[in-house]
Amino acid sequence: MKTIKGIVYNFDEVPPSWRYCFCDGCPQHDDCLRYQTGLNLPANVTWGNAVYPTAYRKGHCKLFKQIRLIHSAYGFKTLFSEVKQKDYTPLRDQIKNYLGSHGTYYLYNRGERLLTPEQQEWILQLFARHGYTENMQFEHYRDVLDFSE
Repeated sequence: MKTIKGIVYNFDEVPPSWRYCFCDGCPQHDDCLRYQTGLNLPANVTWGNAVYPTAYRKGHCKLFKQIRLIHSAYGFKTLFSEVKQKDYTPLRDQIKNYLGSHGTYYLYNRGERLLTPEQQEWILQLFARHGYTENMQFEHYRDVLDFSE
């Protein structure tokens, strides 16, 4: 377990595609998740994606990522429990398109990826547009660091 600004996290929660920053001179590094995770790399991690110093220009870093604890979610079973048969496939297909693909949908369903609050809101609004407003919650929730891009 590692700690960033008092938030405990498991290094396994960091996505494999995550870009780490090692720019000590950046004035934003105290509040940047990329820099803070770079400081907390386990000893066995010896290579990976990195943010180059050229990302910081004119007082702003293009890849700055604010440290943020989010209430993430996964699992769609409860959402679909009261859905009419005729709405099931169109709703599921729209969520698949929004999340990127058929396979990605199932990663979010199984909890291998976690929905951000913004993604949760989009999905709940989709159901509301189809008339579903009761028992609209995801299967599981976890408070985690926001590693979304």
